[in-house]
Amino acid sequence: MRNSILAVVSVLTATLSAGAANNRFGTPSELSASQVLETFRDNGDLRSQRRHIWTVFAELTRTMDGQDRPVFESWYGEDQVFASGSIERAPNGIRSFSRSDRQGAAHVGGVPILTYTLYNDAAYRHVRANGLNRSSELERLRATGTVDRAITGNRSIPPFPRQAMVLKTVWWPVAQDAITALPVWDPELNPVRPSGNGYTSWQRAVAINPLGHAADGSTHDIAFAGRTFSKVRQFDLAAFHHIVLDARLAERLMRDRESRSTAFIALGRTLKAGDSLVLVGANLATKELSDWIWAAFWWHDLPDQGPFAADRPERASSKWSSYLMQVAFDSSTPTEPDGGAHICFNPWLEGRFPDGGGGGGTSSNCLACHRRASYPAANFLPITRGGRELTHDPAYAAGQLRTSFLWSIAMHAGP
Repeated sequence: MRNSILAVVSVLTATLSAGAANNRFGTPSELSASQVLETFRDNGDLRSQRRHIWTVFAELTRTMDGQDRPVFESWYGEDQVFASGSIERAPNGIRSFSRSDRQGAAHVGGVPILTYTLYNDAAYRHVRANGLNRSSELERLRATGTVDRAITGNRSIPPFPRQAMVLKTVWWPVAQDAITALPVWDPELNPVRPSGNGYTSWQRAVAINPLGHAADGSTHDIAFAGRTFSKVRQFDLAAFHHIVLDARLAERLMRDRESRSTAFIALGRTLKAGDSLVLVGANLATKELSDWIWAAFWWHDLPDQGPFAADRPERASSKWSSYLMQVAFDSSTPTEPDGGAHICFNPWLEGRFPDGGGGGGTSSNCLACHRRASYPAANFLPITRGGRELTHDPAYAAGQLRTSFLWSIAMHAGP
């Protein structure tokens, strides 16, 4: 993963040089990569922010030498990061899935989803070296850790290195022997709903054909969540990044409550060997800035249309060109057309969250939510947008331990 970080820095330096030519920045020797990113943030330069994150995405989805899988699949899964004992097996992405239930499930709102969070080497080593996988160590830091500079009466865990990255992946089950419906989120077809915009309410779907007979442009009628979608677009399984389940992984997935519920919604049954999981979304956090940089990606059948496709660099056609993206370098800027704080959400993850008085998931901001991450974990609902509210929010109460914007530490640390 170190080579991927260096590649991103190299591209960022090139961006810096181009900016210098336009008198937007100093010369490359005058500014570090982190200072360039801070400039993008401070100027509300959304276009440069998006270009940078597209570059990071290209590195994370690059095929590793000698292996037919992307870089992020070599990262450590959450089961390995928060294991109580030593880890002997190599990192293996979602294939290392082994949880029997989701800690903190009460914090999740809306329809279930099948997710798995991955940590690059720098993030994994930081958690393990500092004992952040153990609640006993979090309790010790809560009493004796470094005093937090921003929140009065709070302490903080040791800061993550700038090389750290965390990726929350979202997967959709596909039957091995039948066409499977995949809901698709379109902003113009899914207005804000007080109860949230979970995928069972989305107004459009496509069909995934695992048998390899989906001719380009062909259509198919498909049923999903009690509705019939007529003449939807059909795609081969090969059009998606996917993994095929063996019996052992299928059984482990079915021990998890949310994964099991998702399988029943998608397939009407449990997962079994030969079924597949397709990557439909991901949320990325990268520690290149002190408050991390936050980005949301999701698959779409029309990936070259609309504002979420903007600024994607030219790249050979592939399954990785079918994702849309939002990014947040800040919780408030650049402001939205309505004059409010910046919005950054993933339709699969945050879209399902209901409106608790400050807007629903489709008007949320990743950073505004993750800024509240602290131990003991407060409920991350209702949705927040913009700056923090310190007076009544239990996430900022005296005696809390700030967990460096990561809810996973606050919610998944074991004894």
